[in-house]
Amino acid sequence: MSDVLAIDCGQSGSRARWVPGDPMATGAAVSEAEYGPVFTQRPLEPQLAELICRAVEDLPQSVTDLTVAVGSSGWSDDGDPDEVVARIDQATSPRVAQVILAHDSVTSYLGALGTQDGVPLGAVVASGTGVVTLGVGDHRVARVDGWGYLFGDAGSGFWIGRAAIEAVLRAYDGRGPQTTLTGPVSAEFPDLSTLYLQVQADPQKVSRVARYARITAEHADSDPVAADICREAGRVLAESVTAALRVVGLGPRTTPAVARVGKVFGSAIICGSFDEHLRHAVPEVRIAQHPGTALAGAALLADLPTTSALYPAVQHRSGRN
Repeated sequence: MSDVLAIDCGQSGSRARWVPGDPMATGAAVSEAEYGPVFTQRPLEPQLAELICRAVEDLPQSVTDLTVAVGSSGWSDDGDPDEVVARIDQATSPRVAQVILAHDSVTSYLGALGTQDGVPLGAVVASGTGVVTLGVGDHRVARVDGWGYLFGDAGSGFWIGRAAIEAVLRAYDGRGPQTTLTGPVSAEFPDLSTLYLQVQADPQKVSRVARYARITAEHADSDPVAADICREAGRVLAESVTAALRVVGLGPRTTPAVARVGKVFGSAIICGSFDEHLRHAVPEVRIAQHPGTALAGAALLADLPTTSALYPAVQHRSGRN
C-alpha cells in the first residue's frame, strides 16, 4: 500500500496529513502540518500544485510512491487536474505516483459519514469560512450552496460575520437596535464610518469578516441581536440540508444520516436551531454527533468504492507523466 498524503484546502487555511502505507515497516506515524489558504477567486490549479509541492517537500526524502489526495474549496468539474499534475511533476515527479482531486464537500462527506462498510445515504453540511452541503442518495449526488461570499454561503462564518457587522452599522445609523457587537467591531475599526472602505480594500476581506462569527456566537447568550443572527444561521443551514436530501430522493419518511461539521457549529445556539429546523422538515433524520473531518475524508478518497454515487465526482490522475 502506498503512502497517502491527504490535504484539506480551505479559504482560511489548509492542512496536510501523511499516512504511511506500512507504518510498521517504516517506523513512521501519522503526521500533520498546516499551510496557507486557497483563494477561490483565483485559479486553483497553480495554488494546489504549489501547496502539494510544499507538503511533499516537508516529508522525509525516503518517502516515495505517494498518493496525494486533495479536497479543496472551490474545486469543480471544470478544474484541470492535468495542469495540477504537470506542475507538480516538474518538482516531485519521482515521489508522487497518483493525484486525486475532489471538492471539499466530497471529503467532508467521507470524513463525517464514510465508513469501512460503505458510504451511508444522507447529507453533510460543512460550515467554516464558507459553507457547502452535499447530499448523497442511491444514484444521485446534490451539492447545495457553496456559491461563495458574493452570492451564497448562507450560514457560513463569512455570512455570520457580515450580518454582525451590518447589525453594528445599522445601530450606528439609528436604523437598528443597539448591540454589544459594537464593542469588538469598534475595537478594530474605531471610525465606523470608514469600516467599509478598509474591508473592501483588504485582499483578506473574506477571512477578516468571517472572524466575527466566533465573536457573534460568544455574544449570543446575552445579546438578542447576536442570538437572532445565530438562530437564523442554523435555520438557513438546515434549509440547505433539507434541499439536498429532497433532490437526491431522501424525503421526510426516510432515515438519512446527517452530519454538521465546521467551526460554525461550535455554537450551541446555531446547533440547536439547525437541529430543530431539520427535524421539523425530516422527522426521522439521524444526526451524527461526533463526525470526522474533511482531512480524514481526503485520506479516504483513494479507497472510495467505484460503486459509490460519489465516485464520478472524484478525479484521478497518474503522476510521473
